[in-house]
Amino acid sequence: MSQAKERRHLFVFTGPDGSGRKTIADMVGTTLELKKVLSYTTREARQGEQEDQDYHFISADAFRTEERNGAFVETVFIGGFYYGVKKADIERLWAEHRFVYVILNPEGAHLLKQAFGDAVIRLFLYADREALRHRQLERGDGVALVEERLAHYEAAMSYLPQCEYAFENVDLSHTVFSITNVIEQYLNRQLLNLD
Repeated sequence: MSQAKERRHLFVFTGPDGSGRKTIADMVGTTLELKKVLSYTTREARQGEQEDQDYHFISADAFRTEERNGAFVETVFIGGFYYGVKKADIERLWAEHRFVYVILNPEGAHLLKQAFGDAVIRLFLYADREALRHRQLERGDGVALVEERLAHYEAAMSYLPQCEYAFENVDLSHTVFSITNVIEQYLNRQLLNLD
C-alpha cells in the first residue's frame, strides 16, 4: 500500500463559541464528503439539533461510566455538562474513510492533538467579540448564557497561534471556500499518476 493511501487526517474545527465552527464544518464536510466524528454530551439538544447528527446525547451516569472505562480520547466539562469524543469512533471512521472531521472547543482540540499528533489538523475559526455576541443572541441563546461564553473569549483566542490554520469568519461563503481549498490539498484527490 502506498504512503498516500495510508495517510489519514482528523480535521478539527475549533474556536470560540459563536464563531461558526459547526455551520462551517458541516458545510465543508458535505462539500468534500467527509465523515463527521460526533461528540457525546450530557446536555439537552438545542433547538434544531438531532441525535446521531449533531451529538450523541447521553446521561451523565452513562458518560461517567464510559469515561471510567477509558472510552474517551478527550473529555471536557463546560457549563455544567460533559463533552467527549470516543477513540473507537475516530479509529472506525478512519478505517472506513481516512479523512474525517470533528467540531470541538480549543481544550478538546488540544487534547486530540496530543493524542494523535500530526494526523490532527486544527482549523481555528474566529470573529470579533461583538459579532459573536450578536450571532449567539440571534440563534436564541439567552443573554446570561452568551455572556458566560464570552467570558471565555480571550482564553479561546489564545489558542489560535497553536493551530495549523486560522480563518476570520466574516463572510460565511468565503470562509467555507477558503477552508475547502486548504483541506482539498490534504485529500490530494486530483493528482493522477499517468506513468
